[in-house]
Amino acid sequence: MTTHNPIDTARETLKQLTQRKLLPTPDNFERLYCEISGLEPELQKNKLAELLFHAFEKLPVTDSSYKIALTKLRKAIQEEKWELVPQLVMDLSEQHQRSRELNQHWGPLILELIKAWDTRHPDVGQRYKQSALERVIATFGNNPQELNEKLGNLARNWLQPEDPSADIASNTNSHNGSAAAKQHDETAISQGQAAAAWRDVLVYALRYGVAPRLVHYPDLVPQLEEVQQQLQLCQGDDDLTRFFPVLRSFLIRLELLSQEDERLVAGLANLMRLMLQNVAELNRGDSYLIGQISSLQAILAQPNISIQHIYHLESSLKEVIHKQGSLRSSLDEATDSLRALLDTFLNKLSLMSNGTGQFQQQLQAHSERIRSASDGEALNSILQELLQDTASMQNNLQSSQQDLQSAQQEVESAQSRIRELEQALEAASAKIKEDQLTGAYNRRGLEEHFTREISRAERSGQPLSVALLDVDNFKQVNDSFGHLTGDNVLKYLVDMIRHCVRASDIVGRFGGEEFIVLLPDTAAAEAVDLMQRLQRELTKNFFLANSEKLVVTFSAGVAEWHRGEQDVNVIERADRAMYQAKLAGKNRTLSAES
Repeated sequence: MTTHNPIDTARETLKQLTQRKLLPTPDNFERLYCEISGLEPELQKNKLAELLFHAFEKLPVTDSSYKIALTKLRKAIQEEKWELVPQLVMDLSEQHQRSRELNQHWGPLILELIKAWDTRHPDVGQRYKQSALERVIATFGNNPQELNEKLGNLARNWLQPEDPSADIASNTNSHNGSAAAKQHDETAISQGQAAAAWRDVLVYALRYGVAPRLVHYPDLVPQLEEVQQQLQLCQGDDDLTRFFPVLRSFLIRLELLSQEDERLVAGLANLMRLMLQNVAELNRGDSYLIGQISSLQAILAQPNISIQHIYHLESSLKEVIHKQGSLRSSLDEATDSLRALLDTFLNKLSLMSNGTGQFQQQLQAHSERIRSASDGEALNSILQELLQDTASMQNNLQSSQQDLQSAQQEVESAQSRIRELEQALEAASAKIKEDQLTGAYNRRGLEEHFTREISRAERSGQPLSVALLDVDNFKQVNDSFGHLTGDNVLKYLVDMIRHCVRASDIVGRFGGEEFIVLLPDTAAAEAVDLMQRLQRELTKNFFLANSEKLVVTFSAGVAEWHRGEQDVNVIERADRAMYQAKLAGKNRTLSAES
């Protein structure tokens, strides 16, 4: 059927779609419309080729030969050379398949990378390897083919390094050019490539080093994004000249905010100190509360407060407060019970007093009746009543005596319970005087014991010595084995000190890796001998640090208390002697009295 009326043609096309049971898609409608109208379907000629071209164009292939073949396909479609399209499509498919093939299978590549990582070379350190590997993964992690190639380059350069900077060059250049050019790029970096490498390093630092720390500074995020955009556009000296003022402005704002945070923290710490001081002044009689406040004040007085200090103190205070709360509750219950018992005791005494008064009145009445009685029968009647009253009074006295004895036992039991609870509460509060890490006394505990021992030495006239210990090479232990091992070393030292000293000696942590040992009834010479014996014990034993045997040593200074001296004066003299022991070669004890 042939018609020139478009409306009739469209109506007939819809009818044919229904009769042939075809879907009313644009392609089916166009084909039937051309068939009915007798027109040549020119739009149909290049439909498949156009679709194939767009599909190949969207593939993420950057090879130059692939791009050339894609250009040829576009030209063949434009010039309607349909006989060339099948071969060009096959060529593009083969090139795309080759681009998806990995340079090396993942298993052997990972083994080669591990071998290269473990290979030691003076020009390529472990930190450099880690930095290069992180950068390659961050840059090419979303492209398996590129990642495979770059990891292979890394492994080869680490096994046979010619120039450590070749890692950066081989992993920042695109995979263009011939194999000879690629080998040249891996061994020598041009000035432009080095600049691109440094730009990528700076982009990495801003993205992963600075951006995550701006969570609490949302106003700085847009400026950081501007800095990153400017950095991406840097290609030459002129771009750098425009970039540096932008970067400098951002860094100045960041520094100002950091300083503002420092001032805020210092202000909050000062407010906390004032509040604690005020609370302590208002509660001077509460020794438990004063102990907790003193511990907080000691933490706030430290020059460098770490988050570990805060966590340790928070955990300790929670435990002590919980225990004190339960003990105070029990103590209040025991006190209420004692108060009730005393009330009962007083009531019993009052009843006994009332009963005694009534009996006295009855005796007086019987006496008057006896004087007025005229015969024996009346006297006998009075005697019977008197015996009954006396027996009743005796029963009341026995009952009251039993009640009083029972009340007395309950009062004694309540008093004993109160003493036990007070001792437990005192023991719970004493934990505030201990160092949370080592279990030795902290500064507050040392001050209390020092004051008490000085008073005792003044009364008795006996000597009192102080030893100040400092662990040798403690920083190297932390740097080599980690802070957890350093903490375990301090615990180990405190255990050894307690093993060697007497039960009456006091061990306290003075700060960091410094410890103080108070030695009552001990002269300076004896204290030196004791510290040297402790040093010999330490050298006979090993401390295991990550399966490595470690000898823990310390340098010590000893000072004897002189009448009229304060504790700080004795510690200062012991500290000077300890410093001299450090200068003399460490692992030795010197006396300030020499």
